[in-house]
Amino acid sequence: MASGPRPAAPDDSVRTTSPGRRGDKVVSAPTGDPAAAAGSLKRTASPVRSVVASPRPVKGRAGREAARRRLQLPPVSQAEGPGEGPREEDEEPLLSEPEEDDAEARPLPPVCGSPMRGMWRDEKVALYCDEVLRGCNAEDADDAMTKYLSEKLKLKDKWLGVWKTNPELFFMKYEEASIPFVGILVEVTCKPCPSSSSCFNVTVSIAEPFSSNIANIPRNLVNEILEELEHNVPLLEVYPVEGQDSDLHDIALALEVVRFFYDFLWRDWDDEESCENYAALIEERINLWCDIQDGTIPGPIAQRFKKTLEKYKNKRVELVEYQSNIKEDPSAAEAVECWKKYYEIVMLCGLLKMWEDLRLRVHGPFFPRILRRRKGKRDFGKTITHIVAKVMTTDMVKDLSSDTLLQQHDDLDLALDSCYSGDTVVIFPGEYQAVNLALLTDDIIIKGCWC
Repeated sequence: MASGPRPAAPDDSVRTTSPGRRGDKVVSAPTGDPAAAAGSLKRTASPVRSVVASPRPVKGRAGREAARRRLQLPPVSQAEGPGEGPREEDEEPLLSEPEEDDAEARPLPPVCGSPMRGMWRDEKVALYCDEVLRGCNAEDADDAMTKYLSEKLKLKDKWLGVWKTNPELFFMKYEEASIPFVGILVEVTCKPCPSSSSCFNVTVSIAEPFSSNIANIPRNLVNEILEELEHNVPLLEVYPVEGQDSDLHDIALALEVVRFFYDFLWRDWDDEESCENYAALIEERINLWCDIQDGTIPGPIAQRFKKTLEKYKNKRVELVEYQSNIKEDPSAAEAVECWKKYYEIVMLCGLLKMWEDLRLRVHGPFFPRILRRRKGKRDFGKTITHIVAKVMTTDMVKDLSSDTLLQQHDDLDLALDSCYSGDTVVIFPGEYQAVNLALLTDDIIIKGCWC
């Protein structure tokens, strides 16, 4: 199975389509005309904002002058004093508000809602095992995904989409919190491609009106990046725009199916080992994912699994990049470093296999023993009423008996951690996180108070 490079995934927002379920309202638009579709979606566009970032340099004199004008930098004659040669810039230029004659990018239109979010567990299993993989072996899974996606792409060869990519492609310096991804409205042209579905590329061009999630991104910068890429971008980085036609919903579902497969279900070791029933293995991983999503597996344990999986993927990439940078026969030090990286990958691989087999259940060895142990009653035999509120007032406790023992918490998790068997937790209005709710082992009473 091919294990080529995966598309950039700069955050959860990049690899996940906008919220939506089956049955959501669909904005209608004329079919067959991407420009008309874009125009009909203006009123439902997603938010757009300006950011501070250092753009990549633009090639050519015209490009440099355009970038300088958009970035509000002084011309070369003013920036350099008399008799001075070109100076090195101490700081990279930052994106700023565009001038009046340079229109800001318009907000991005909404993308198709996530079709898989409305699916039940059994529906996901049937989709992957019966419709897509169809009983194939692990080594043939990549071909099966490619065939499935190729069939769906034949439904429409041109459509509007939002290209979401890593900000590092556009900017050298930026704040990750302010730019989780760079989104550009593009017109997509799909052509038959024999490559793996995880490596599919499509031809894109900037769609009108020019739209992005970054208001002050220079259009010429986007053009320059696309020219460097020869207008070919990874298909899995493109999200179909809502409101075109029903065929685009089928394409959006196919893209989500492929993304989820390579993000969570696919393992590069599957085709290296004999697996008698690959479909059953995929079903177990789907069940694992569903257990994480619905809280069956406690939040902290689920986070440990996700971090281990992400660390494994990153270590694989580090090893491949390190090996590719060795030009000739490796030295002894390089060989040792390769073995160290490989050994760490093997250890992470083994850990993931054990977690997947045990599905992180409470009876497994990876569930911390302290979380399974009951505290029981307090030594002095009393119970405590825990008040969860930002500020406790006398009105909150006026109906309680005078001998009630009270503790006040502004954090629900802290209140749950402090509980022993028989305690009562009273939650007053507010927003609280309750990760530890799934870790409770003692019998307690939880009440909500709306007074």
